[in-house]
Amino acid sequence: MLKKVMCLILSILMLVVATVSSSAYTTDDVANAALAMIFKHEGVYTSIVCNDNGAVSLGKVGWHAFRALRLLRSIAEANPEQAKEMLGETFYNEIMTATDADWNYRVFTAAEKKLAEKLLATEESKKAQDALAFEDIKSYIVHGQSMGITDGKALVYFADIENQMGAYGAERVAKIAIKAAGSPGAVTLDDMYNAAMSDRTAASSPTRRKSAYNYCKALDLDSQGLTSSFKTGEYKITAEPTLRVRSGPGTSYSQVIASNGSTLVIPTGTKVTVTEISGDWGKISYGGKTGWINLLYAEYITITSAPTDSPDLNSNGKVDAADARLILRASAKLDSLTTSQKKLADVNSDGNVTAADARTVLRMAAKLQ
Repeated sequence: MLKKVMCLILSILMLVVATVSSSAYTTDDVANAALAMIFKHEGVYTSIVCNDNGAVSLGKVGWHAFRALRLLRSIAEANPEQAKEMLGETFYNEIMTATDADWNYRVFTAAEKKLAEKLLATEESKKAQDALAFEDIKSYIVHGQSMGITDGKALVYFADIENQMGAYGAERVAKIAIKAAGSPGAVTLDDMYNAAMSDRTAASSPTRRKSAYNYCKALDLDSQGLTSSFKTGEYKITAEPTLRVRSGPGTSYSQVIASNGSTLVIPTGTKVTVTEISGDWGKISYGGKTGWINLLYAEYITITSAPTDSPDLNSNGKVDAADARLILRASAKLDSLTTSQKKLADVNSDGNVTAADARTVLRMAAKLQ
């Protein structure tokens, strides 16, 4: 029996590869999606926190302690003369000769911060930070994959947690999600978010947790090019305690001023209607004023579901390979389905849930029927 089940699984996986490989996302796609999100959460190329929990953090992704040292050294090595001139000989020599241990508790003085900011603003710095950020964030994705997580959105969310909390913290949250989902391969974005909010350390940054969730939820990881699918409709503000309104779609635009002369902000929980999309920003009207809000801090609540009679077993609003996997596992007696799920799973209406139903659903997901 087990041999038959494995053959069925193999045949379906081969069908997936043959039919959807042209549009399937890669590890690099997921890493790029995570990179874009983490860049939004962290600083800019010249960001420096002189004392971030006992050691310096710097750069666009907030490299901390000895990792900050490694970044500065790589920038200096790209143009030693420029680095020596900007940093001064003493600071430059320290960066080039210090050990990782030397910087585990290294904090910056105000004078050192000014010197380092000059170096971080160079083209050599930007190239080094972009390359290192992708390398680091891809390692987060690979870490999540090594734990058995396969869902792209869940992996992006995992990467954001690891960037903020380290490998141990991300693994701790992932284990909670895996336990709730039943297996690593069943972990979804919602499982990761709920697990993060049940973890005391992760939940101590609720705004970041929610904005990351909203970002991941809007990703279209089934399309090449990895686009964001924010759309017009009704949203609920999730920023705490308020969300600022800008005059245009970006932080470079001025804040909108309310009728009473103060900065216009929208309280958490308030519902607004987005009429236009520009990247991660949405145009709204509130308090008699028109402006733009960052949709990473708002939750889309106008939900369009798949037809009620479609085999959308996991209720994510679409028929996909995850539904086929549920049917296959049920047909092999590895999982059980609810009564309503069984009715949806029996797509050929023969009164049984079998591998044939799974193959049909997989073809539906691949737009082959």
